Amino acid sequence: MHPLTVKLGFDEFPILHTCRGGDVSPGIAIEGVLPNIKSIAILATNTPEEGPSRAAWLIWNINPMPVIPEGIPKGPEISSPIRAVQGRNDFGVVGYTGPCPNKGEIETYLFRVYALDIDINLPAGSDWEAFVRATDRYMNQVGEAIALYTG
Repeated sequence: MHPLTVKLGFDEFPILHTCRGGDVSPGIAIEGVLPNIKSIAILATNTPEEGPSRAAWLIWNINPMPVIPEGIPKGPEISSPIRAVQGRNDFGVVGYTGPCPNKGEIETYLFRVYALDIDINLPAGSDWEAFVRATDRYMNQVGEAIALYTG
């Protein structure tokens, strides 16, 4: 599988992208997308110091582009600044939820970007398990980026 290069532009979350700064989704730069790719999907998972990982953002059917802009609004189907469909994360939100650790604790976010050869047929508001089942067999490329936030 040909890898993608994924960059957030930071290793530690700026406050803007956290619960203390508005939960604004970060911009994501993607390099190396092959010509046969029809859509991009992103799964961001949150790993607290204690406890299981949780889905913090599920978004799919994004037209391939070099940069996914920051500030994707919450909601099931997005038409601006990009067209996309979003799922319900493990925090009960349809859209992005940024890190929100307790004071002195660290949360790690893994942003995994999938390049798919189709637009996936998955209803808006679907959960992490449905997202993984729907994307699994159509993945042509994968890349990831990690960032931390300390409360």
